[in-house]
Amino acid sequence: MQVQEVIQKRLSIRQYADASIPDEHMDILFKALQLAPSANNSQNWEFVFAKDSDLKQRLVPACFNQGFIKDCAYFIAGVADPRQKWNMVDITISLTQFTLQAVELGYGTCWIGAFDESHVKQVLNIPQNRKVVICMTFGRPQGKHVPRGRRAVERFVYQNQFGIRFKLSGEYISRKK
Repeated sequence: MQVQEVIQKRLSIRQYADASIPDEHMDILFKALQLAPSANNSQNWEFVFAKDSDLKQRLVPACFNQGFIKDCAYFIAGVADPRQKWNMVDITISLTQFTLQAVELGYGTCWIGAFDESHVKQVLNIPQNRKVVICMTFGRPQGKHVPRGRRAVERFVYQNQFGIRFKLSGEYISRKK
């Protein structure tokens, strides 16, 4: 699968099939996390992969009752040292690579930004001197998932100055998808 195809197939998955993930796939996915670029090559990331059903059930209220969390194969907490300036960017890059690799392997993910950090820390035994930057669900998608509409490129890409539409070879960006 080409990168462009993977990017186009990536969706936020909120329905998961009850399926295990083979160890060889987890190795590939962990490598995607490891190879991500980071500020000053600090690799300021740690990840908790919660597979235990009880833990996932306890994470539902920690994530403002997003019930699909209990059904994923793994709930992932991206953890960083908050004293390092670019911790949010580094974690996001790493999990983006994970997400794209997951799609190529036939899995799905959903970013979880709505969570009570102290509650997630308590459930997953994350030290107080660490920050839970972002969370994610991961597993095999169940059912049909339909992509949502996207804003036209010319509404958010500018050239040289904010508000000046980008030109490609003398033509403005087309509205074609």
